[in-house]
Amino acid sequence: MITSKKNLVIIAVLVLIGVFFIRAVSQKENTIEQGQLVLLELAPVDPRSLMQGDYMTLNYAISAPTSTVFSDSLSTDFTSNIEREFEDAVEKSKLHKRGYVLLSLDKNNVGHLVKMQNEMGEKAANQIYIKYFNYEGWRFNIGAESFFFQEGEAEKYEAAKYGALRVDDKGNSVLVGMYDEKLKPI
Repeated sequence: MITSKKNLVIIAVLVLIGVFFIRAVSQKENTIEQGQLVLLELAPVDPRSLMQGDYMTLNYAISAPTSTVFSDSLSTDFTSNIEREFEDAVEKSKLHKRGYVLLSLDKNNVGHLVKMQNEMGEKAANQIYIKYFNYEGWRFNIGAESFFFQEGEAEKYEAAKYGALRVDDKGNSVLVGMYDEKLKPI
């Protein structure tokens, strides 16, 4: 009797895990199909992982406060000392560990940082929110920092200038590809 209850609990837990997994996959597929295309300028780092095969670790230009793209794309609400302003905001918990990056999209769907905030708010028609995670203090991640590709194709992706993401209306993003400097898919 106890064994059958134990088995029933195990089966119920496995079914719940399966339901959550299927739901997560379905949400990502929905974001890929219906999300808005956003291109973010990037700087690739290491094109190889011995354990995982060929991949690129992506550093988005908007995610580091010391980058010129970061400081050039900020709204006029920020002072000229971007790095100190960012670190002060993190220290004073003005910016939580998780929040939203508001991007302004140009005619080519290239995202330019407007501001960071803890909650989604009002936005213009050419703007979009992307969720961020800040665990390092001085830079933030959007959850799409690795791009995997077939072994032997590293040279093909060396020309990557932009990471292409699909973003849904809740700020969830999925990395869907890489684009070159002419905004063409690689």
